[in-house]
Amino acid sequence: MRVSLSFTALLPLAISALSPALSSRDLWSIPSDLLSNPLVGLPSSDGSFSCHSPHNPVILLHGLSANKLVDLNQLAFHLTDLGYCTYSLTYGAHALVPWIGGLTSMRSSAKQVAAYIKEVQQKTGKPKVDVVGHSEGGVMALYVPLTQAGISDIVEHSVALGPAVHGAQYYGFTDLFYLGGEVTRRLAALALKTLGCAACDDMATGGEVYEDFKKAKGHIVPGGVKASVIVSEYDTLVAPEKSVVVQEGVRNLVVQDYCPEDRVGHAGLAWDWGVWDIVVNELSENYGGAVDCRQGLPFKM
Repeated sequence: MRVSLSFTALLPLAISALSPALSSRDLWSIPSDLLSNPLVGLPSSDGSFSCHSPHNPVILLHGLSANKLVDLNQLAFHLTDLGYCTYSLTYGAHALVPWIGGLTSMRSSAKQVAAYIKEVQQKTGKPKVDVVGHSEGGVMALYVPLTQAGISDIVEHSVALGPAVHGAQYYGFTDLFYLGGEVTRRLAALALKTLGCAACDDMATGGEVYEDFKKAKGHIVPGGVKASVIVSEYDTLVAPEKSVVVQEGVRNLVVQDYCPEDRVGHAGLAWDWGVWDIVVNELSENYGGAVDCRQGLPFKM
């Protein structure tokens, strides 16, 4: 069992802004000092189509500016120890910084994630797969079955950790977008996309993904998909009310209902033992299962 600690990847907006000036020989790869960190990496079986399990394959979707080697990678080790087969990808990365994901247009990334879900389902030969996502990945866990043809037919469980379904506000920063009404909102969107983070705008109030969820209100989760949303009262980046999906059949779960003393924040949802147990209980539908309230790092984001 790996320790449930990790770190957040910093959003490389400055690097992305410079990317047009870089030539093809300047292609970035993940720095070797990150790869040597014991908290970075995946189980050797991750992504192996020869992996066998009585459970559905579990596809893990990382958050904004992370990748498949960080964020939910520690959960991958935990699930592997419990007999699950896990599958991870880095989605939404710029060509010049392929190790930093979740930055490009989420409508485009949704197609990439959907293709991977189909690949896993087909190559494992399992009738259904499960999807677990954190932050932007949690948004994707709900958004992809909603918007991509055929995905709701093969996803059985969708578990979203702290997803910004009703508009990410980034500590209230997005309120500034509307100082001049729709004009400044459009300028803010242009700035974020120019800086290399279209996804930042997509999830914000008024963004493309926000609007897609708004139009689907009451029908965000397609029939047949068993969706769970896990939030923390101490999440100050994406407030719980911005995550919950009010729809019959959707399970909205608060960490503190299981572990009252756990002050886990947004980033820490990915590395918290209690959250891991809640995730496993949702995947197995053992809703009354035990929850170990040991905590990861007390991330306050």
